[in-house]
Amino acid sequence: MAEYKAIHGTLFQHKTSDPLGAGVANGTWSSGGNLNTARYTGGGAGIQTAASLFGGAPGTIANHEYYDGSAWSEQTDVNTGRSSAGSSGTQTASILAGGFTDANVDSTETWNGSSWTEVSEINTARRGISSLGHTNTAALAAGGYTTTAVNNTETWNGTSWTEITEITTTGYSGSGSGTSTEGLILNVHPSSTNQYWDGTSWTELEDTNTSHSPSSGASQQGSYTEALIFGGTPNLAITEAWDGTAWTEVNDLNTGRRGLRGAGTSNLGLAMGGGPPTVAATEEFTAGQITDSIKTEGQVFYRSDTGDFKVSLTQYGTASWSTGGSLNTGRNRTGSSASNNDNVLAFGGAVPPTSYKDLVENYNGTSWTEVNELNTGRTGGVGLGHSAEAALLATGYTGSNIDNVETFNGTSWTEVSEVNSSRAWGIGAAGTTTSGIIAGGYTTANSNTVESWNGSAWTETTEINTARTILGSAGASNTDALVAGGDVHPTSPRNSNAVEKWDGSSWTEVSEINTGRLDGAGAGATSTDAMVFGGANTGNSENETETWNGTSWTEVAELATAMRYQASQSNGTTSSAICAGGSSSGPSQNEATTQEWNTPESISNLTITD
Repeated sequence: MAEYKAIHGTLFQHKTSDPLGAGVANGTWSSGGNLNTARYTGGGAGIQTAASLFGGAPGTIANHEYYDGSAWSEQTDVNTGRSSAGSSGTQTASILAGGFTDANVDSTETWNGSSWTEVSEINTARRGISSLGHTNTAALAAGGYTTTAVNNTETWNGTSWTEITEITTTGYSGSGSGTSTEGLILNVHPSSTNQYWDGTSWTELEDTNTSHSPSSGASQQGSYTEALIFGGTPNLAITEAWDGTAWTEVNDLNTGRRGLRGAGTSNLGLAMGGGPPTVAATEEFTAGQITDSIKTEGQVFYRSDTGDFKVSLTQYGTASWSTGGSLNTGRNRTGSSASNNDNVLAFGGAVPPTSYKDLVENYNGTSWTEVNELNTGRTGGVGLGHSAEAALLATGYTGSNIDNVETFNGTSWTEVSEVNSSRAWGIGAAGTTTSGIIAGGYTTANSNTVESWNGSAWTETTEINTARTILGSAGASNTDALVAGGDVHPTSPRNSNAVEKWDGSSWTEVSEINTGRLDGAGAGATSTDAMVFGGANTGNSENETETWNGTSWTEVAELATAMRYQASQSNGTTSSAICAGGSSSGPSQNEATTQEWNTPESISNLTITD
């Protein structure tokens, strides 16, 4: 029971320790399903509820298994069984490079969700590679062992390996967290050093409290500011968390082990296999929940042991992209409606070259489920709505531009009043099914036409200043919107960085985005709290993400996979958004990939100062 005492006539709760809150610091390990084939030094990829483990020792294992959060299932074997290889990616988009058979190998294989394909070899055959990457088209392989420890570092672009800046200290059998352009290589043996990669150079970071090398596991889908390392030699159970500044020991694994493979994030980690002796057990790490029932937002208490007044407030971590469940049907130029990344509706789209889809899928934060189809299949339409139960799809392309509009009530689609101007291709949009706006798009040329929706009819209103198509957007209603970037063809360069804000009567040009882009997407509940991501610049798909605070744009964590033509127009928020489908190259490609944007939060105890 809490103890209360009066201080200067005011009753305060007295405590001799801070109340515990949610977060990694209070996370725990629990038992998961056992592997069908026990192993150590295997390759792996994915998240806690959708992981993959392949290859390994003892001997030369080719076996490949999937984890669904409860059980493992057999998949197609790798072509060349091996141990101690570099590996990264997702459950359905993985890469395996180098490793050891009866000698070091340089072969590389990629997994597309159904088969392994041999691709270009790494330049230096070696084992004990430390890896970074959230996809099979963008990976990094650092260090390793030939006849001695090496510092060779190579990046993979989906086609070939390129030698880049070497790690600062030679070593092998470390683990990794992050992407090929920004991440951490952890506890490289024998020095046990940690190194940060910024896409250009390596910087050594603070050591872990305990050396885990060699052959520890890490939350590979984590980031350079939020990582988890666990296990290692000699059969350690110790787990440590990185918050971007320091390492903190958290709860141990239930079974100490080395040679294990890690997956997941710092909040939802996964430890797979290990040994020797060989381990089949899987363990799941879950960030802790609030354990002190009196700890609430805004709670003020007095630390009688230190003489400090403190308050419990929500603290936000660094937002990042992670891989989610794949669409059932890969496609591009899809419309969407969402309030956050666990309540999403994706509708229509194209499967090139000419297939215009009436498919509709609902995302619950884990997987996509097909729901009732559109009345009119299309591509290049635009979505309104902040809910998967209340959505609107306007305009699009079916071989020609259309003016058709449909609304969704959670069960079925109904045709409603048509727009005044038929158009397609990445129209800017903001608002709900009863109060929204659409701007720009393509008619016979790039358009600056704007129409406002009041729930029953469309009204043409003030035009945007710059005619454009395939632009990103955000906003809450027909009186509060933001449009950014887009295609201003035939003006050169085509990829615009112009941004305009709508106040219900006029458009005002505001600060430009840092990276001009077309084919991009936007999210945000208001015109003063928004983000843009993906798109194309000079013909290449982009992974840049930028956030808007009402005054300026800031570059933040990049998409795990560069993408254009993806679903997300004005949906989600700057703390929870989604990038679904699209293309990682050009209009002829269609992706099923889902990427989720999350900002971690927890209640922290802060000292009150003057």
